[in-house]
Amino acid sequence: MWVVKLGGSVSEKWGEIIKLLLELSDLNSDSNHNFLIIPGGGKLADYVRKLKCDDENAHWMAIAAMEMNAYYIASMGVRKLMPENFSEIEVSGVNVLLPYNLLLKNDELPHSWDVTSDSIAIWVAGKLKAKVIKVTDVDGIIIDGKLAEEINVSDLTFETCLDKYSPQLIKKFGVSVFICNGNYPERVKDYILREKALGTLVKV
Repeated sequence: MWVVKLGGSVSEKWGEIIKLLLELSDLNSDSNHNFLIIPGGGKLADYVRKLKCDDENAHWMAIAAMEMNAYYIASMGVRKLMPENFSEIEVSGVNVLLPYNLLLKNDELPHSWDVTSDSIAIWVAGKLKAKVIKVTDVDGIIIDGKLAEEINVSDLTFETCLDKYSPQLIKKFGVSVFICNGNYPERVKDYILREKALGTLVKV
């Protein structure tokens, strides 16, 4: 099973990427081709940031932004999951998580901007023992002007396209995260089919 963090920065490509996931799911009955999409908050979360309210309320507003985007993704033919607990999550085909109630009932993550949909996707993947793809608007992690194909999470001592809390969760759950550019949807397909594509693998 794959957890696909679908970043708001590539929202214009969501339709193409979701079509690709639906095709992969239809063509392959293997459980590795079942997908749980975790949407970013996108422009809605950016608006929350501009409000500059306290961290507690901003946290829940940003999760509500993810929830709204999840409904939009569901309108593209994706199955909605609205669990309150992880035991209720059954992933078959292409699914999108409406995260608000799950986070409310399992309030384990810090309430700050260090925790975004990146951390939530890794947290969910860790609980479900799933693989993670972060689909964003950059090719991956750049070091000394070059794209790093792989990097150990312990070496993430600088700011990257992952949020600040993600490294702790990667270490805690022992999950790897592949970062790729969603402006080129074929890279997402390549990684799902072969676990090799242009991008950066963050591993433990």
